[in-house]
Amino acid sequence: MSILLGAAGISSSLAQEIAQPNSPDYNPKALYEGPYKLNTWSVSAHFGPGQYYGDLREYDFFPVTKSNIDSHSEVSVQGGITLHKQLSYLFGAKADLSFGGLNGMKRRLYNSYFTGSYTDFSISGTVNLKGLLMGANKMKRWKIDLSLGAGQVWYNSKAYRLGTGELLRSTEGTRNDWIIPLGMTFNYELSPRFDIGLDFRANRVNSDYLDATYGGADPSEAANATTSRKGTSAVDVYGGASVVLTYKFGKKPLRVKKENGKWAYHPEDGNGYYNLRYTDPKVLVKPPKILTLEEMDSVAKANRPEDIDPRLLLDSDGDGVSDFFDKEPNSPAGSIVDGSGRVIDFDAYVKNALSTQLGCTEVFANIQFKTDKSLLDDEGKEILRNVAQVMNKNGCRLQLAGHADRRASDRYNLGLSKRRVEAVKDFLIKEAGVNAGKIMVDYFGSFKPIADGSSREGLQKNRRVELRLLP
Repeated sequence: MSILLGAAGISSSLAQEIAQPNSPDYNPKALYEGPYKLNTWSVSAHFGPGQYYGDLREYDFFPVTKSNIDSHSEVSVQGGITLHKQLSYLFGAKADLSFGGLNGMKRRLYNSYFTGSYTDFSISGTVNLKGLLMGANKMKRWKIDLSLGAGQVWYNSKAYRLGTGELLRSTEGTRNDWIIPLGMTFNYELSPRFDIGLDFRANRVNSDYLDATYGGADPSEAANATTSRKGTSAVDVYGGASVVLTYKFGKKPLRVKKENGKWAYHPEDGNGYYNLRYTDPKVLVKPPKILTLEEMDSVAKANRPEDIDPRLLLDSDGDGVSDFFDKEPNSPAGSIVDGSGRVIDFDAYVKNALSTQLGCTEVFANIQFKTDKSLLDDEGKEILRNVAQVMNKNGCRLQLAGHADRRASDRYNLGLSKRRVEAVKDFLIKEAGVNAGKIMVDYFGSFKPIADGSSREGLQKNRRVELRLLP
């Protein structure tokens, strides 16, 4: 038995530890799976060279490095800020605001180059490829994200003739188009607050006009540039590579450390919070310790409550007061006693209570019944009339408990004890004028005997309704 109690106690404490960790910031409604709170917000800045893919792009292996009669060299840069929200260890979302320059050239067919600028805004979902492919326990300091989303770009570009610099085409101010951004970011966790990484992105534009050149080399399509979005050539794409610096929000940030050659987490210490970008919540829940039978028994013995004094469970004289509190444990059968088990003269008590304003004191009494009956006899009615007078005079309350002897089924005895207690209650209300709200009722069948049921006298004592007069 002690082993079973120990196992139950251990299971209960473990369930409580996992379900409600020792943290003031326990968050059961977190989107990620896990009981511990983790930091989830971050912001990053990125900056690096830009790249354009479209009509005015020289697709040579080596980039153009000088400007002359048939070449135009210009470096374009791009950058911006990104707000991240990690929804779970594997999935997140980000909002990105970027800006940059555009340029490119094409000798064949076009003999043109263009320059321009853009600003874009997009919202994307992210997938933690490192976690997805390698799990949470490898490359702990690394995070590799693949992102895909949608947004808008606002751009302004002009195209010129190579060599002469003659203006050929223009977007005629700022235009805007939808974009589909696709990217991959490599992050390394420098500290609990900062990450550094590389970002590669490409934005597919829903038009063929980012370089101010519409419809490929066909001059017949140029007239439609201001009314159409796509020509016969492929839609434009722009992007770039960037260095990324990330700041992680959240109070008391933590970074996992190695202890004895192993990565160790201690969220229960309350010293801070790990970041969901690098921490799978599952690794924070420690596996339960499998105890041996001897260990279970030891825990059960250590937590076993003290033994109950057996006198609390005994009422030798059946007066309603346990032997532990009974000052007269051998009072005669049918006696009316006070809260200490002392026999009292109930008639004198009633007269005194009616003639003075002494209030209510605790009094115990039993109304006994004949076999299989719930009818009150004259002696019981007289006791109840006296009780009613005290209650009506001083506002006392009354606790009633119905009982039966053991000579029937449990279901029948419950019903019989209920009828007996209801008979007492009805008499007090209907014939003695007691306020029904002052009476509390319960019934127990034959489950709480006060005497040995093997004798006639014992059976008689058990057929009763206990009265407990209360202040």
